Amino acid sequence: MEKVKKKSNFKYFLIFFIVIGLILLAMFAFYKIRYPLKYGDIIAKYSNEYKLDKTLVASLINEESSFDKNAVSHMNAMGLMQISPTTAKFIAEKLDDKDFVVENLFDPDTNIKYGCYYLSYLKDKFKDRVVYLSAYNAGETTVSLWLSSSKNSDDGVTLKKIPYNITHNYTIRIINGMKHYKGRL
Repeated sequence: MEKVKKKSNFKYFLIFFIVIGLILLAMFAFYKIRYPLKYGDIIAKYSNEYKLDKTLVASLINEESSFDKNAVSHMNAMGLMQISPTTAKFIAEKLDDKDFVVENLFDPDTNIKYGCYYLSYLKDKFKDRVVYLSAYNAGETTVSLWLSSSKNSDDGVTLKKIPYNITHNYTIRIINGMKHYKGRL
């Protein structure tokens, strides 16, 4: 009788560990799908060059394109960091890239370089991380208008309120996503 009880306990013990293992495997798979990482060497290169946090850049790429180098938005933003042709032309002029053509935005190296340059430009202009991420999403002119309104900003430098829910949620997802890239770049 005791042998049967021990076999039964072992069976439940084994089933318990198999279930726990499957749950952990599912969590790991979800994590890898929700927070993919590609082009780590390029992200590190241009994050360092433009003095940006690598985890911020990776999280922004995940939010913008889920690391799809061929992504095109409904607003015609292109590539990994979803850069519009107009913004890309502005960046090409600033970087003195005379060989730039819009199709280059589908090249991971060019897109990450341009995106990091532009994010650094916004960081230098706006200083506050939430504000420059908002500008990356909603546009620098829009964010400048928000900062000039006492409804959105007390000091003209930080935002107490982001009027667009899409931009508000965007900044939260990027900042929260950073922790998932820590130690992976």
